Amino acid sequence: MGGQDTIHPMPSLEPARGAAPAPVLVRPGLRVWAAPGLVPSVEALAAPDGLAAAWERGGRGVVGGGRGEARLVVLPDGAEGVWRRDRHGGLFGPALGDRYATPARLAREVATSAALRGHGIATPPVLAAVARRVRGWWRQDLVTWRVPGARTVFELGDDPEVAAAARCLLTAVLDLGLDAPDLHPDNLLWEPAASRCWLVDLAGARLRRGPLPPRVRRRRIARFLRYFVKHLGAVPAPFRGLCDGAASRT
Repeated sequence: MGGQDTIHPMPSLEPARGAAPAPVLVRPGLRVWAAPGLVPSVEALAAPDGLAAAWERGGRGVVGGGRGEARLVVLPDGAEGVWRRDRHGGLFGPALGDRYATPARLAREVATSAALRGHGIATPPVLAAVARRVRGWWRQDLVTWRVPGARTVFELGDDPEVAAAARCLLTAVLDLGLDAPDLHPDNLLWEPAASRCWLVDLAGARLRRGPLPPRVRRRRIARFLRYFVKHLGAVPAPFRGLCDGAASRT
């Protein structure tokens, strides 16, 4: 990776209408999902050190935060992505870490991502997903397309254009029924070249049938705003009043 971004076109990992994406490689203790253009590289991704090698090609770069850092990777076909390993949060997070009883969480995240894009929501396509059983537990890794030149809404919260796009995106996903525990300003990205806001990190998210009820909307938006208060000390002006507006939706 040099000083200038190489922009790879977004791949497709869309299922047939009404179906969820299926893994392209299934072995005992192993599940791999991959975008169509990456299918020839599945064996490399499935290797125990496959993603680590991709991180080496990506210059061992790190972005973001949250539960476990996100790493910049270059996959075998040259596509640039962002790799994150699923980790537990909450009370039992420190004890369980990245260990899961089944690969269901990763499968749901892949399916939710595809479903959201099917509804026109800007969320980066999945390039690859790997679930591997290690000593009786499953570890789950996801690689998504890297949005070029992106910065977080948290960084740009005082910008009225960014805030307006973020508010529209929040309204759209709540109207669709997305219940995402990690819906916060660092998981909304602003792509300046396209003047577009993206939603990232769908780990643990569920797409309900129909819009979220007002009580749940209020809780999710309040948590979104508390993130600003926790890390900045106050909610940026363009986001003030958001909770009242969100709570009034049905």
